[in-house]
Amino acid sequence: MLTSPSHLDPADTGNQVPDAIDSLPAHARQMPGPEHPMRCLMIQPQFEQTNYWNFVESARAIGAKATAPPLGLMTVAAMLPQEWEFEIVDLNVGPLNEESWQRADLICTGGMLPQQPGILELVRRAKTEGKFVVVGGPDPTSQPQIYEEADAIVMGEGEATIPMWMDSWRNGNPRGVFESKTKPDVTTAPTPRFDLVDFNDYLHVGVQSSRGCPYNCEFCDIIELFGRRPRVKTPDQFLAELQRLYDLGYRGWVDFTDDNFIGNRKLIKPLLVALKAWNEEHNYPFVFSTEASVNLADDKELLELMRDVQFRYVFLGIESPDEETLIHTQKRINTVHPIIERVRTIYDYGISVAAGLIIGFDTDKPGTDKPMIHFIQESGISLSMIGLLSALPNTQLTRRLTKERRLIDSEHQWIDDPNATYELRSVESKDQTISGLNFVTTRDRVEIYRELHNIIEAVYSPRAFMDRVIDTTERLNIQNKHVPNWWEFKRMFKGFRTIAWRMLADKRTRWLYIRNFAKAAMMGPTKFEYAHTITGSFLHFDAQTQKMLEALRVSIDFAENTATYPRSVADIPRQLGEDRNAVLPVIEPPSCDATVTHAN
Repeated sequence: MLTSPSHLDPADTGNQVPDAIDSLPAHARQMPGPEHPMRCLMIQPQFEQTNYWNFVESARAIGAKATAPPLGLMTVAAMLPQEWEFEIVDLNVGPLNEESWQRADLICTGGMLPQQPGILELVRRAKTEGKFVVVGGPDPTSQPQIYEEADAIVMGEGEATIPMWMDSWRNGNPRGVFESKTKPDVTTAPTPRFDLVDFNDYLHVGVQSSRGCPYNCEFCDIIELFGRRPRVKTPDQFLAELQRLYDLGYRGWVDFTDDNFIGNRKLIKPLLVALKAWNEEHNYPFVFSTEASVNLADDKELLELMRDVQFRYVFLGIESPDEETLIHTQKRINTVHPIIERVRTIYDYGISVAAGLIIGFDTDKPGTDKPMIHFIQESGISLSMIGLLSALPNTQLTRRLTKERRLIDSEHQWIDDPNATYELRSVESKDQTISGLNFVTTRDRVEIYRELHNIIEAVYSPRAFMDRVIDTTERLNIQNKHVPNWWEFKRMFKGFRTIAWRMLADKRTRWLYIRNFAKAAMMGPTKFEYAHTITGSFLHFDAQTQKMLEALRVSIDFAENTATYPRSVADIPRQLGEDRNAVLPVIEPPSCDATVTHAN
């Protein structure tokens, strides 16, 4: 916890004692209490555009500007005093209006690691201009020391820490670091303020039904932030959120942003049963997507419920097709049955699969690119997010690599100190270290870069991608009950026209597009819509792949000619001098404790 001893109440861990009011800067000292009406400007910083996760091209194809509205800020707005006046500005949609900034009594911002530069820029501007600024979200929670310039840092989950901040403010001190070790009851979470955004700006809208994940993946920070006991909203509570979206006129794609949608199947199944009845009453206004663990394929009852309520997409954390690697990184859940069989089982229920895949694990073997390419093509997973392993702050992986003296800091300096405090700063760089391999690898890192280069060049070539699209379209057993309204139809028609024009204009994709168009059209309107939608995502993946390939070429050059850190664990003795003749040991992660109470 980032506080001096004077911030802590020794009788109550997790709560904060107010500082002396005289120690506050003038603008904070003069603020009225939170019971007074306030103008609260909530700002979503930009996401990095060069990555596979930011579907900006897909959004633009239908006339939208960004992927999804800031669910975190909308939820926080619902937790703050409703007498306040709120405005949400999403910098992924457009620039900040100067009048909005000047009118604001306080600035609320925050987000994830890729948004760190944008958050810090807002904090510094606020401090320069005398605005009170508060930050929160995953990165400020994981690395509060980076945000110490902010007036208030509200860590963790808002249901627990926002009331602490409000109480401290009422006692005369709105400034400080507010943290609670409590994992709050999500059944107390309010309905997000969906009314604060314009749905026209977004590809889809997010909701959340649960938090936490029961598994224990070594590299994952979700379990550190939200715990391993998944907490689920009540059916009535969750349906109230969908009803609010419905009443505001939204129709179409809704994404469940859960860490692992099926983490607590005992409570999720009743929620889906209630959702099925609500859908029938409202004529199926939405189609859904979510993130889940691979063992979704092993629960036929759950798959039937998801099919019946119109789930169309699911993201799976597959990570690697190599069983040894999955075991090493504590992902044993992925080894119970062959992954390709599980993926095809999910297709049988009309749900398309997107996947996260990682290269750079200690157990990756030379030539990892070939089996990875084969797996992606054989599984037919069109949306395959392939990236470099990154040691995120406060994860088991980072703690292990610290002991092994293998971490590399954001300035590309090797940290040869097992007692060092590690932080990950998102800074401008020509090296891929900032987005992966921020540690000394067991294999030559140049070899890993080249293998990733081979993978993405192969699987995002036009033919490979279009082959996967048509293969999966043939396998999917979609049972469509959703009928688009006029607003959706206009967006779909604009997307169809944009995709067709751009695919036909590109000589690389022209005949492949015509081939897929004809084949999908023969399969009926539902499958044709699916195939054409996924085809459109090639516009996004192709652009990002070209940027990634160039970045990897720069990274290879940097590692070969500029970097001062060892290229592999085997190089560490030479780096330290001739007196060190033994390679640093690579510590095995603890055995995987795969499940906790209510996981099944």
